[in-house]
Amino acid sequence: MQKCLFFFTIVITIVCNNSCQNKKRIYNLLQSDNKDDIIRGAYLAGESEDSTYVPLLLKNAWDARMSTSLSFKGFTVYQEKMFALKRICKREPPVPITYLPDSAVILFYSKLFQENK
Repeated sequence: MQKCLFFFTIVITIVCNNSCQNKKRIYNLLQSDNKDDIIRGAYLAGESEDSTYVPLLLKNAWDARMSTSLSFKGFTVYQEKMFALKRICKREPPVPITYLPDSAVILFYSKLFQENK
């Protein structure tokens, strides 16, 4: 019994540590000045579906810089942030998300965030 308890304690500790490290990594990527880092961070935030990233995703949402990395080539910071918000909020914006920043999409997710605070 004690061996099982010890084993589960070790597993939980490892899982929690990895989760904290991933969360910190996403926060650091979203706060970077590098467009490719921000895009990667937004993608990971969307994959996590964690609403704690919403304020960082709304920050500088108008950023139209486009990625040149192979992983995200052609995606803009704005576009990836809005896709992440769409995934986190599980709500479709009133207009399609394109590579060009659109106030209707940004305001939609900003209001949704304010209502759910």
